[in-house]
Amino acid sequence: MKYVFVLPGLALGVFVFAFFYTTSGNNTMRLIGGAIGLVLLCVMAVYYREKFSISRQLKKVNDLNAFNDAVMIGHAFFLEGRMLGYTTGKIFDLKYEDIQSVRFEQDSRGRMFLNLETPQGTLPVEMALKDQASRVAKFLSTKNPHLTVSDITPSGAGTLRSIDPYRNEKS
Repeated sequence: MKYVFVLPGLALGVFVFAFFYTTSGNNTMRLIGGAIGLVLLCVMAVYYREKFSISRQLKKVNDLNAFNDAVMIGHAFFLEGRMLGYTTGKIFDLKYEDIQSVRFEQDSRGRMFLNLETPQGTLPVEMALKDQASRVAKFLSTKNPHLTVSDITPSGAGTLRSIDPYRNEKS
């Protein structure tokens, strides 16, 4: 999603300056178009490297189709026995027992996160509301009684259904 405006914008820039070059014959337009083209190639290289890296990581996840029916919050998918999360270039396939601690954090722009500390690293899960964060913390602490929760008070029923009360359960 982060490339949704960058890639088409750079491609459009190449074509605009190519048009200006062909209509005016000004070499400056050709150089600017070429420079934008080089930037486009670099951005495309990074885009495809990330795309293939994530694809390889997803192929290693066991029973990936099970996450089709998961509760999704931010870039994390919650099932009864495990979760799948994403943070910049890294996929986390976690059992709840692997989570060591949960810490609530609010950044300077007002976004709220539950930072899950795992052996693989920190997985930030963006939350819409503080109430939602406390329900997720309760769910995680129910699944892992040894979990350390800080900067938030867990509340709710501690079930998957309580995380997303509007979830359509399959019969």
